[in-house]
Amino acid sequence: MNKQLSWLRLAATLVTGALAATGALAEDGPQAEAGSAPPEASAASAARHCVAELAPVNAGARTSAIKQGGCYSSFAAAMAAATDNTVALASESSPESVGESDLAAAATRVIGIDYDGRFYSGSSFIWYARNNFGCFGGRSYTANMPGSFNNRLTSTRGFNGCTRNTSYSGFFQTGFWVRCFPNCLYIGDFMNNQTSSKRWAR
Repeated sequence: MNKQLSWLRLAATLVTGALAATGALAEDGPQAEAGSAPPEASAASAARHCVAELAPVNAGARTSAIKQGGCYSSFAAAMAAATDNTVALASESSPESVGESDLAAAATRVIGIDYDGRFYSGSSFIWYARNNFGCFGGRSYTANMPGSFNNRLTSTRGFNGCTRNTSYSGFFQTGFWVRCFPNCLYIGDFMNNQTSSKRWAR
């Protein structure tokens, strides 16, 4: 009788241990990440859209005066910030959707938009000038890439008369370069994720 009780206790102990081990494995498995966002959603939410104001470059200066703006989770919010809320895109607007006609009535002049994805997609950086001319009238602009967008440019567009949109691999317009007239839906393999400075001109 005692031997039977001992066997029963041993069997109960083994079953309890197996159940505990199964529970521990479940905690380490996919179920523990059930609340995580899917990869696609995580990538989309990681996109950031930043803005900066430039002044036309002065004779003899190496770069335009630059005033850093903010960064936004949506492209529409970034465009509103760059144009003093005079360009109101739909909240779901994608970075590639904006055109010259959208910017015509803006209080500022968007001179270029750089993107970290091909075909004007992904995160973006909007450059604008607080004047009525953009690159018209012989005005040009230069800038070193901010740290957050350095060596990230994959595609680029020029606006408001900035038909020569040049990307350089070095700071202060040095190193290798690619010139777009004014758009490049892909900057090319040898300059992809290599841009450290820019120049926009007529």
